[in-house]
Amino acid sequence: MRTTIFRLSRLWVSFLPLLACMLVASSNLSAQERDWQPQRTWVFVVGTLQWQHPDMFASFPQEHRRDAQLVDFFRRQGVPAQQLVYLKDEQATTQRVKAAFTSLLSKTGDGDLLFLYYTGHGYKSDDGHTTFFATYDAGDDVPGWSSESIVRDIDRYFKGSRALLTADSCYSGSLAAQIRKTNHRVSYASLTSSSANQLSTENWTFTEMLLAGFTGRTFADINGDGQITLSELAQDVREDMAFAEDQRSSFAFTGTFSPSTVVARAEQKPSPQVSRRVEVRPGGGWYHEWYKARIIDARGGRFKVHYFGWQDSDDEWVRPDQIRNLVAQPDKWLTTTLTN
Repeated sequence: MRTTIFRLSRLWVSFLPLLACMLVASSNLSAQERDWQPQRTWVFVVGTLQWQHPDMFASFPQEHRRDAQLVDFFRRQGVPAQQLVYLKDEQATTQRVKAAFTSLLSKTGDGDLLFLYYTGHGYKSDDGHTTFFATYDAGDDVPGWSSESIVRDIDRYFKGSRALLTADSCYSGSLAAQIRKTNHRVSYASLTSSSANQLSTENWTFTEMLLAGFTGRTFADINGDGQITLSELAQDVREDMAFAEDQRSSFAFTGTFSPSTVVARAEQKPSPQVSRRVEVRPGGGWYHEWYKARIIDARGGRFKVHYFGWQDSDDEWVRPDQIRNLVAQPDKWLTTTLTN
C-alpha cells in the first residue's frame, strides 16, 4: 500500500509541470483566438438611468442593468481594476465624467485598446450642430458630455492605437460622424444603437447584442465559423435594431481598426436555425399574439428563443409550430414558414 501511494505521489509530482504547461498553453490559445487582450484594454463606461432634472430627462428602470453586466464581463475577463472606470447615475456628473475620462486616457500605453460605452439620453444643442450624452447634472446651465469632446480627448490623451466607441442612446451615431471627420492618429471603430439624427428605443436591445457578441454567444456567430468578428457584431446589431425596434444603428471604422477584428470565440451551432429572428406564440402556443424573438439554441426538435424587450428569465423552449420566420428585405420583414 505504501509503495503504491509513493509511486502515485511521484507520478502526480511529475505530472504537475505538464499540467502547468497545458494551462498556460490553453490561456495563450484563448488570447490568440480574439484580437484584444484584457491586460492591454482600458474600459470607460457611463450609465445614466436617472437625472438631477427629471423634468428634462425621464428616468429608466434600474432593474437588470445591462451596463453593469457589461462592466462585470470585462472584470471577469481580467481587465485590471485600475484600467476600468464605471460611473452611473449621480456619480456621472459632467465634471466627474470628463475628469475621469482624461485621467484614464493619460495612463494608457502604446498598443493599448480603449473600450468606451455610454447609455442614457442623448440630445442635441439648440442649433442642432452638437450632440451631447446626458450626464447626471446636464441641464440648461450644465452641458452634457459631447461626442465631439470624446473624440477630441481621445486624440489628445490616449497613447494606445485603437478605440472602440459604443453608445446606446438617441443620436448616438454622432460618434461615427465624429471619427469620420478628419484623419486621426488613433484608429477608431464606432458601433451605436441609432444614427446621428435618430431617436433610440428605451429597451436594452443594442446592449444585449453587444454583450452577446463579446461573451461569445453561439447565435452571435452569423457564419458559424467559431469566431465573432466586429463586422458580424455590427450586422447583428443592425438587424436586431431594425427587426425589434424599427430603427437604424450606426457602424464605422477608421485607420487600421479592421472590421474583421475577432471579439470572441463561439461554440458550434447546434442547428442552422440558431440565430434566426422569428415571431413566436409563447406559452405553449395558447397566446393568440405573435412576439418578436430570436432562436438562441436548439435541441431535440425544439427551439429556445429570447424575446426582444424581455428578460433572459423569460427565454423558453418552443415547438416549431409556435414559430414563424421573418425574412429581411429592404425596409421590411416578410413572414415565411419555419423549416427544419
